Amino acid sequence: MGKLIVKGRVVTMNAGGEVIAKGAVYVDGGTIVAVQDEQAPAPAGFGAVTAIDSRATIYPGLIELHNHLSYNILQLWNVPKKFTNRNQWAGIEEYRKLVTGPMSLIGKSPELVPALVRYVECKALLGGTTTSQGISLSSNPGIGVTIAGSCATWRRRARRRCRMH
Repeated sequence: MGKLIVKGRVVTMNAGGEVIAKGAVYVDGGTIVAVQDEQAPAPAGFGAVTAIDSRATIYPGLIELHNHLSYNILQLWNVPKKFTNRNQWAGIEEYRKLVTGPMSLIGKSPELVPALVRYVECKALLGGTTTSQGISLSSNPGIGVTIAGSCATWRRRARRRCRMH
């Protein structure tokens, strides 16, 4: 992956929540190297790179491409040993007790799902995630909440939910 400049309205993700009306995000090899006003001098090595005008709001940050968000409500499971196949751990009693069991109960309680969604969205948001795929529970395939979409929509909804609690 080479160098990329994306211009647009940039929400900087800094502590002050600064928004740059005409900003530029500089990416080199998949890493954000600068976020600044588009009129500021480009970082070294970006002089010959053609900028892409997104005509949109940009939220530089993490895009979660694969995650089982609903499981983020549980404590982190300490894997007891190395497995050679991902299907092996499902048969372990500790996994059933700490992961599968609790999620089976939550999945059969639709009244808990809104709180679960708010919690895991806030947790992801506070960790820097700007976009994610959605939520479905294997213990209850009828429950599914899609939170994917534009970064701006997801971020606004997650911020609003975080403030509610």
